Amino acid sequence: MGVSVRSSGGGRKRNLPTGQTSKLTRIAPPPELMGDVAIRLWKTQSKILIERGVFEVEDAPILLAYCNAFHLMIEAEKVIAKEGLTVSSEMGGEKKHPAINVRNDSVSQVARLGSLLGLDPLSRLRMTSGKNDPDDAGNEFDEFD
Repeated sequence: MGVSVRSSGGGRKRNLPTGQTSKLTRIAPPPELMGDVAIRLWKTQSKILIERGVFEVEDAPILLAYCNAFHLMIEAEKVIAKEGLTVSSEMGGEKKHPAINVRNDSVSQVARLGSLLGLDPLSRLRMTSGKNDPDDAGNEFDEFD
């Protein structure tokens, strides 16, 4: 049997290249952004990612979705603040305001997409850990990468 099988989690994870720089210096906000909140967020987050050297044009759709999800979250929170947590149901009782579901879905999207972009502390730590470690001699499984 000449099939090589690699166990899950086997070997050390590759680090990002040292001194990596983005080919971009700036990227204009796309017209698909939902509003001023999304545009402002695009400008600040794209600048941060470009300065870190981890943002390329192919990452733009993820950042677009991130900014629009953030915009939806803010809009839903405005509606909830204005109209309250509950609305009257067809049966005459109270039920959860539909904007709460929009807000919760948006928060989940922001968290997931932000993690993909390295915009949360844990993913940022994961992206930068191990860089420039002169004492890192590797291990016996490195040859199997």
